[in-house]
Amino acid sequence: MDTLWVVFALCRAVSAGAAAVLFGASAMLAVGGSPRLGVAAETALRPALLRVGAAGLVATLCLLPLQAATIAGDWRAILDGDLLDTVTQQTRYGQAWTVRALCAAAVLGVALGLRPGRPSWLAGPAAVALAPLAFTGHAAMHEGGWGMAHALNDYLHVLATAFWLGSLPVFLAWLAAWRQPGDRAEATGALLRFSACGHVAVMVLLLSGVANAALILGPTLPHPGWAYVGVLLLKVALALAMTGLALVNRYRWIPRIRRDPVQALHAIRRNTCRELALGAAVLIIVGGLGLMSPS
Repeated sequence: MDTLWVVFALCRAVSAGAAAVLFGASAMLAVGGSPRLGVAAETALRPALLRVGAAGLVATLCLLPLQAATIAGDWRAILDGDLLDTVTQQTRYGQAWTVRALCAAAVLGVALGLRPGRPSWLAGPAAVALAPLAFTGHAAMHEGGWGMAHALNDYLHVLATAFWLGSLPVFLAWLAAWRQPGDRAEATGALLRFSACGHVAVMVLLLSGVANAALILGPTLPHPGWAYVGVLLLKVALALAMTGLALVNRYRWIPRIRRDPVQALHAIRRNTCRELALGAAVLIIVGGLGLMSPS
């Protein structure tokens, strides 16, 4: 594992993570059911979301030079105009990168120009920006119907993951609103919607993850590499840990909010922050997995 590989994996993680957070946050705000609390949460989160979008665009722009350097096996290739032009125009990766870069720029532009209160206007472009992630990488290992099935399954997996991760900051904002007596009724409704949507997202995430692993490690790959399998299992373990924290919040601590609000709210915030940390680790792992051969 060299420095180039690590930097490439981290840029992949930041690029994907930024689009995921922007989609998940805006989608959750759009379906939260409380326009007033939604606007308040969107306003509070806006500076952070803009920074995330900017970081995602920078990371996405770095991906093509890093791909060129990986092909050449030399850092200096990031400044080789001829090689960059060849990768951009004559490879599937370069074509997908062009779409990703345009989408990342468009999403940031929408986020900059959008006034609070219209989160669905950002959720749509962010969902489109996530699509190239599903139609490249290991989904490209299959052709024809299997390839399309793999890509569509990947896209469901990406959307579910993005919704879960991106909605967590919104959840924390609504949890803070619940502490205000005047906002409690609306916040309760918004939190219940989060719970319902979260259950669906986690179910889709787990099922599509199993299908994805089967498509990658199935009959067409009888001897998968143990390094890849080990990293994949680590990703699965972290995802299951996130699921466990979410279930503890939903079924242990949320029912205790009215009886012991101080302890329950503290525990929910702590577990949600742990979910975010685990989610960041999963993104880093995914960034590396995309550069590893399953065989």
